[in-house]
Amino acid sequence: MSEVEHKLIKRSRITYHTSPFLASLFLFLLALIPRLPDLGRFLTADEFLWIDRSRNFLAGLTNPAYQCDSVVESWQFMAQGLACTLRTGHPGVTTMWTGSFGFLLRWLWDGRPGPLHDYVVAVATNPVDASFIAPERLGTVLLTSLWVVAVYWLARRLFGEAIALLGATLMALDPFHIALSRVIHHDALGTTFMTLSVLCAFIYWGEDARSQKSVIGFGDASPRPALSLSKRSPVPGHFFRDRLWLLLSGFCAGLAFLSKSPSLFLMPFIALTGLWFFWEGGRMKDEVRKKFFIPHPSSFILLISDGLLWFAVAIAIVFAFWPAMWVAPLETVQTVIFIGSKYATGGHAKGNFFLGEISQDPGALFYPVTWLYRTSPLVLAGVVSALIAWPLHQRKSQAGKGEWCAKFGESEGKPPTRPVNLPSSLFLLPPSPFPRYLPLILLFIVGFYLLMTIGEKKQDRYFLPVYPWLNLIAAAGLLWILDFRFWIYDLRFTNLVPARSLPVGRLTPHASRLTFYLLIILLQAALIFASFPYYFTYFNPLLGGLRGAAQAVTIGWGEGLDLAAAYLNEHTDPSRTRVASWYESTFAPFYHGDSISYSQEKGKALAGDYVVFYINQTQRRFPDEIMFDYFESRGQPEKVITLQGLDYAWIYPSLGIDHYIEDQTYSGIASLLAWQWTKGDAPLSPGRPAEFELYWEYLGKRTDEVFFFRLVDGQERLWAEGQSQPLAAQNPPPEKWRQGEIIVEHGALTPPGDMPPGQYQLQIGFYTAAPAVTSGELLFTLPITESLVTVGHTETPTAYRLPANANPVDQPLGEVLTLLGTTYPPNLSAASPVIPLELYWRVEQPIPADFSLHVGLMNPGDKAQQAWFDLSLAETLHPAGTLWQPGDIIRTSWRLDLLPDTPPGPYYFDLILPDSLDNGQIKKLSFGSLTLKNTD
Repeated sequence: MSEVEHKLIKRSRITYHTSPFLASLFLFLLALIPRLPDLGRFLTADEFLWIDRSRNFLAGLTNPAYQCDSVVESWQFMAQGLACTLRTGHPGVTTMWTGSFGFLLRWLWDGRPGPLHDYVVAVATNPVDASFIAPERLGTVLLTSLWVVAVYWLARRLFGEAIALLGATLMALDPFHIALSRVIHHDALGTTFMTLSVLCAFIYWGEDARSQKSVIGFGDASPRPALSLSKRSPVPGHFFRDRLWLLLSGFCAGLAFLSKSPSLFLMPFIALTGLWFFWEGGRMKDEVRKKFFIPHPSSFILLISDGLLWFAVAIAIVFAFWPAMWVAPLETVQTVIFIGSKYATGGHAKGNFFLGEISQDPGALFYPVTWLYRTSPLVLAGVVSALIAWPLHQRKSQAGKGEWCAKFGESEGKPPTRPVNLPSSLFLLPPSPFPRYLPLILLFIVGFYLLMTIGEKKQDRYFLPVYPWLNLIAAAGLLWILDFRFWIYDLRFTNLVPARSLPVGRLTPHASRLTFYLLIILLQAALIFASFPYYFTYFNPLLGGLRGAAQAVTIGWGEGLDLAAAYLNEHTDPSRTRVASWYESTFAPFYHGDSISYSQEKGKALAGDYVVFYINQTQRRFPDEIMFDYFESRGQPEKVITLQGLDYAWIYPSLGIDHYIEDQTYSGIASLLAWQWTKGDAPLSPGRPAEFELYWEYLGKRTDEVFFFRLVDGQERLWAEGQSQPLAAQNPPPEKWRQGEIIVEHGALTPPGDMPPGQYQLQIGFYTAAPAVTSGELLFTLPITESLVTVGHTETPTAYRLPANANPVDQPLGEVLTLLGTTYPPNLSAASPVIPLELYWRVEQPIPADFSLHVGLMNPGDKAQQAWFDLSLAETLHPAGTLWQPGDIIRTSWRLDLLPDTPPGPYYFDLILPDSLDNGQIKKLSFGSLTLKNTD
């Protein structure tokens, strides 16, 4: 080899004299610095779920009697103790461990105010207490920062110092990885352990194959025991020591399985890795001995045993770190399988915006395109360079009988010997065994891509496990670019090419190496810190950055909604302002007032005093174009939140409707959205009309199918009803109604003057002539708390007039009531099952709404023929909470069951105060005359 080529090889080792321990410290800080600051600034959409899961996870660990909700149907969706560590099928166990670590840190920080269990279960998780966001995320930040160092050490052993240091640097400063490693979620942790598992497997099998001491048998005339050639001893004392890297790979694989179910991809890939190096080792020996390679059976058996050992370690880690496996292993495994298959077969519920189209499955181009947007120009350039150089490298190294590939990185600083002219060295990858592993790395990328492409539901973060490998490839490509510069430099100083014809700077080779590395750090750092602390807003500037990405892929995971909350905190009175927000779980922790979570429920958006639209919602036009048209037609947004110059959130004034509903739809007819009483939720006044507004969604309902409001009591007896009609001034003409159109109607309901004060149930529905509806009406199911309506006290009792068919009485019953009149049939068949009786009262003293009387049916001899005890004067809801006041008019409706053997004849009624029986001074009121007649 020439002196110039020897210089090329030495100079490509950027950190040839760098201490790996100093490099490790530098990489840890390089990874930690962009991840740690301002850790609690905002919340992503799924984090409240993982914080809640971590809370239940830790509570189940610390108290065997703790009960929690569960995803297991056979448990009636309830669990206890360690079973509470099964929260979902993702499975996200490592995420919940880091979340538990965050709770522990916060508990210690607060001075251990009580038992850890009591402290944890008292934490609010929906909405999340904003002060818990940073500690909950800290565990992932620390683990991923240490992961960068671990990758450096493993890659250094595999690929050499240059690629390891540069690759780890690119991982530390990868914008998308930084964004995902700053949240409590499972993508970054799954990536962490998958990467480490594969690297350890590369070391175990790759170094063995490269040493040419693999357990390989050859097709000799007299076969030799393969185990005698292996560096791995079967002796028990050395068995596990020789398989340390295999055990570590299985350990990391187990943690990966606990992190996210797609990491099960490691099982076939690790098997493929073992087979790959098994075959490669035999092939290398074949070249040395010039024999045809035939695997020895014992060698293959040992390979299988290694695979089984790897799998056993991984499963042991799953059992060791997931307490749910200790108490319910079958249900735990079934849950993982069920949830995984559900994600594989179902698309995103809200659709996916990709390349201008909205679909459930964005297709095979999704992950390559999102990687192009999420990566950096340097990484992209490095990957392209490496993929260009690799086939050239393969061709040149084959021409040199493979010595270049075999000797790189193993020469202890001595130049490898290769009979090659100077220009050909330009097309070789950096001096490292990396090209040996590149086919396997590409197989990992392609295989994982195919696995993730099968499922309909796709998110850019699902592809994160591929990013570290692309960073390593990029490192090799960037170093190849650096070699190109050094080649020009050496040509210049050896006078092989005129210096004036080469665009080379005046830096020395050593300064050039340092400048190259620092330039990469500065360029990457500039990209990520430009989007601090909202790293999710980073997109490749070569593709238009954030603005370009907004036209091609779904963006936004909650970043920016904290700014919307801050604006509303400052410009409104949060204690009196209710806000409906997309991704409400990310908005509510930062807003000081009440908030409503809405997705496709338009009624919720109408119910807020303000409504917040978000960028990934507007990209997908979810729930539909109608809702955006509705608010845009009402005026401009009060505030637009921008990030990196792009509009991210829009704050519109909304209607502030008092009551909303969700999931109340009659398909092809209508959805009920929201309603309110025009004068608010004040008690309705008996005898006075109460106006109401109704909002519904048109899905095909006929215009003659009229909506109604009803008030019914605890016995579902109708007390009042009003109908509504669309407001012409606020709605398009009926012939122009579109599917999803929001229609507003107005109506009035008048409680009768003798309606007992108290709470009633509101019913909302519409009349229909549809043949399938035999009742002639359809009712919507309203939330019980939202549908309670209070009828107030009688305002002008002197203005009350008895119904025309009532019999005046106007007699007192003790000191508490005056019977104003009655209504009942004077003649009734003795065979009739009931006596319908209505009484009209005026309250004289405060009495509870559950006040009751005894009733007697008296014969002419003043003897009770039949009695009814403790009959309530009214059937209002929650009567114990209502106190009737003097002047209230009460109508009592009874249907008195009549005994079948009651003899015919004349009768009258006695009303008796129950408490008067206790003191011996009976207070009663007699009235009426009822004749029971024979039917003969």
